[in-house]
Amino acid sequence: MSSAHTHPGTVTTDWPAPVADGPIDATVTVPGSKSLTNRFLVLAALAGDESLLRRPLRSRDTLLMAQALRSLGTVIEDTDDGWLVTPAPLRGPTQVDCGLAGTVMRFLPPVAGLADGPVHFDGDPHARTRPMGPVLGALRTLGVQIDDEGRDGMPFTVQGVGTVPGGSVRFDASASSQFVSALLLAGARFEQGVRVIHDGKPLPSQPHIDMTVEVLRDAGVMVDDTDANTWVVEPGEIHSSTSRSSPTCPTPRRSSPPRSSRAGPCGCRPGRSSPPRRATRSATSSTRWAPTSP
Repeated sequence: MSSAHTHPGTVTTDWPAPVADGPIDATVTVPGSKSLTNRFLVLAALAGDESLLRRPLRSRDTLLMAQALRSLGTVIEDTDDGWLVTPAPLRGPTQVDCGLAGTVMRFLPPVAGLADGPVHFDGDPHARTRPMGPVLGALRTLGVQIDDEGRDGMPFTVQGVGTVPGGSVRFDASASSQFVSALLLAGARFEQGVRVIHDGKPLPSQPHIDMTVEVLRDAGVMVDDTDANTWVVEPGEIHSSTSRSSPTCPTPRRSSPPRSSRAGPCGCRPGRSSPPRRATRSATSSTRWAPTSP
């Protein structure tokens, strides 16, 4: 038996835990990951061709992300296989409802900087109290104009001009690892790429940054995370995902791509040519990539 928490407005009676009457023989479908679904949606919107996100998690946060990307011009269609995402020129004016979704309020301002026109962000009342200052300040350093009337939080407007200069930025991301992931996800589309340096207390969720790095590499983006608390994303193409697989298939980790010792203008390594790729992408696992035939 377990008692519910006694916060105001909650039920305080005990409830019986379910007990099986006998052996269980069942097939259970594992739901998709919110963290992966929203990362894949952002990358699909910034890719060079259409992508299929198979078995995405449909929750409030992911539906808000999908709707926000649609408002920016991305086409996201519901199909029998999942979400078919077709990139399109990002444009404003538009408004983004973030709800309470940290991934929406933090991942999309860098994307909005790539849009042509103003993009206004707001959300639920409590969302206005969530920390946003570090990522907004970092974007200003990288060349994005943001109007927030000094709040360092929502509501705010990103004045997109179609491009983001990018470069190197140092800030304290100890309040949320999403600040780092936000810049990495869009960094390949910045003119100079991006070099992110965390300068502060230990990050609260390093595994989520590792997840971001992995999905970027799987999408063909060059990421250098050799140095502690430093991530470098080269400018370049984000590969689309156009093939499918079962979410239960094995997902071997791909080794990191070779890194050059010569740095570009923001610390980014020079690009290298590679064959076009097709991907198998599932929101219940990481992505598995394989080169297509020439």
